[in-house]
Amino acid sequence: MNLSENSTDKTRNKLISRVRDLGFSAGEEDFQSLALDVFRFQYQNNKVYKNFTDLLQVHPEDVRELSDIPCLPVESFRDHDICTGVFNPEAIYRSSGTTQVQSRSKHLVRSLEWYHEISNRIYSQLVCPVKASVFYALLPGYIEREDASLVAMAKSFMRISGHEDKFYLDNHRALEAELEKSINRDENVVVIGVTHALLKWLEGVEAGVWAKKGVEKGWSFTIIETGGMKGHGREPIREEVHARIQSVLPFARIISEYGMTELLSQAYSLDGRFFQSPPWMRVVVRDPADPGCILNPGRTGRLQIIDLANIDSCAFISTSDLGRMKVNEDTPMFEVLGRFDHAEVRGCNLLSL
Repeated sequence: MNLSENSTDKTRNKLISRVRDLGFSAGEEDFQSLALDVFRFQYQNNKVYKNFTDLLQVHPEDVRELSDIPCLPVESFRDHDICTGVFNPEAIYRSSGTTQVQSRSKHLVRSLEWYHEISNRIYSQLVCPVKASVFYALLPGYIEREDASLVAMAKSFMRISGHEDKFYLDNHRALEAELEKSINRDENVVVIGVTHALLKWLEGVEAGVWAKKGVEKGWSFTIIETGGMKGHGREPIREEVHARIQSVLPFARIISEYGMTELLSQAYSLDGRFFQSPPWMRVVVRDPADPGCILNPGRTGRLQIIDLANIDSCAFISTSDLGRMKVNEDTPMFEVLGRFDHAEVRGCNLLSL
């Protein structure tokens, strides 16, 4: 390793330590200072991000506020290897949606330990300590793949909690039997599931019979719905999904998770509508017709995400999601309202490297 690489790694490690030290009481000045330092680090060490920033004619010395930092179109993760620094990734996570590998987004993860540390800390602080729960996963279409970050997170949670892997495909009766055992042992039971799999399970006749017994016995457990209907029919809105789950399992606590292949961090919604993010993550809503305009809370626009845990890829991402910030909220919270159809983010054509 040469001196330049050694210096880069030292800077990276210092930035990771600062991300780790950001607590929920961290002020906006702390976040902005760190975000600006991460921007400069990634501009210097990420070829794709530097090229994008230069072609937008954004000069690093002129970037003094969060609003000045360019956000890389999320589609770039599909077309390029988004790497800050030079490393051999310990994992390459890919998005779902198509079987053609070349058309799927990919996230080159330098450190699995860092990814698991981040996801564990977020869940433990926003929802419940991971080690205090027993996790079951209903992730057909994901568990069969070796490149799904959602499966990796679920496996990590299961191991941290001290239990064996509990993944299920379409074997719903086996899932119900194991859930009942855990509930009867007074364990804090959590089912992580993609939308189409949860609905397929709960809208079967047998599930209704099982759930009726749960109502009579006063059961309770938590469902984490992660979205996901690709290839399984119409995409229902979140309120509809929760209503359909609640109609079968009135005793279940339903939580939503917001995550992306391109992000290391996740956000969680405890009320079925608004998501809270960890202290090293921020969401900005911009006007789709005027990307330079940041919209006030309550107004709908394109979600841009600053995830400072993405130290080895890109921490500044413009998504294809529509949403808005919650009005009159001390803790910033955001709502996801849908996606752009066939979204083409302005600036993507600049990245023909």
